[in-house]
Amino acid sequence: MHKLCDLISLIEDSPTLALNEKAKKLQQSGADVINLGIGEPLNDIPNSALKYARRKLDTRQLKYGPVGGIQSLKTAIQEYTRIHYGITPDLHNITINVGAKQALFNLLNVLLNPGDETILFTPYWVSYPEIIKLARGKIVLVDTNDKFLPDMDQVKEAITGNTKAIILNSPNNPTGTVYPPELVAALVDYCETKKIYLIMDDIYHQLVFDPAQWVPGFVFTSKPIDKSYLIIINGISKTYGMTGFRIGWTIGPKPVIAAMEKIQSHSTSGASTLLQEAALGALLEGESVIQDIKQLIRTNRDILISELMKIPGIKLTKPLGTFYCFPDFSGINPDSRELATLLLEKAFVSTVPGIAFGKDGFLRLSYTCSTAQIIESAARIRWAIDPASPNEIIINGEKHQRDWEI
Repeated sequence: MHKLCDLISLIEDSPTLALNEKAKKLQQSGADVINLGIGEPLNDIPNSALKYARRKLDTRQLKYGPVGGIQSLKTAIQEYTRIHYGITPDLHNITINVGAKQALFNLLNVLLNPGDETILFTPYWVSYPEIIKLARGKIVLVDTNDKFLPDMDQVKEAITGNTKAIILNSPNNPTGTVYPPELVAALVDYCETKKIYLIMDDIYHQLVFDPAQWVPGFVFTSKPIDKSYLIIINGISKTYGMTGFRIGWTIGPKPVIAAMEKIQSHSTSGASTLLQEAALGALLEGESVIQDIKQLIRTNRDILISELMKIPGIKLTKPLGTFYCFPDFSGINPDSRELATLLLEKAFVSTVPGIAFGKDGFLRLSYTCSTAQIIESAARIRWAIDPASPNEIIINGEKHQRDWEI
């Protein structure tokens, strides 16, 4: 038997990717699967991204780039940060990574010593705990209320002498919660005072809907970036619908950024120079794509929530950002894995069980597919779990009967 390191046995597979693969296999077998499980906008990439990538290809010079990213893209990120955050980082405060996930991986590996603690708010994005484990850190969970917001008193109670970082993801995956300015202000003030790193995962920051207001953490500190304990993670995957390009970035104090680049120099090296050019095109000229994505997902959100609220036993907090909702199905089935399997195998709707995010009884539903698919998926979910709904449904031209108990 092959002997692997002890650490890898503690790491869970990504449930979002695993379920997506299962859904793909069903599709390949001919099933009409609607995928509400994957966090990926339905859009063509910005024309400007294509233009800049083609221009780079035409040079026929695709070579190694700087570990921390090409200067033109770093300059564009500098301007992007000025516009959206109200602060202009120096170029030494910016590093470009192979997606925001690698940014988090590099960051936690330079911040954490074995046993150092990182606070997560439940529910959390599925990869946070695994990245902390890979960095040999310790996970400390702080639960949230029925609006998915943490209480500052509970946050302070969770702090110990080993607390090194808090991760704040707003708008939030999986809930769609946008943290109110007063809570962000309290977290920033506390972390700056206690010298605890506040890692702000802002990957969805432009996907916010009225009446919510996204406020950058830098608004609440007077410290310059090199003396601050705020670290920003962002990228092009979600707001520009460019998930396959794998371009993210980190903004933080110079020593942290330099350390992250040291790790990256021995792992992936710099991100693809071709894909960085595409990202540059998106940042400079691709803003209209964001509005198109927001219009679609807001329409889909409103339809899906309206239909789900008609199903007895479901509790739902309306998401004010991202393209996710996180309904509570515990009144129907408290086992989220079992429920997700039922919906996939019987109704051909792919979801993600809430247990993967630290909240059993919930499901994460992503509403990035077409509006027609949203309407159809809601009808299938209701048929599968609501005993009062008709016993039969037509899926892809075939009649299906509900022959199980709810």
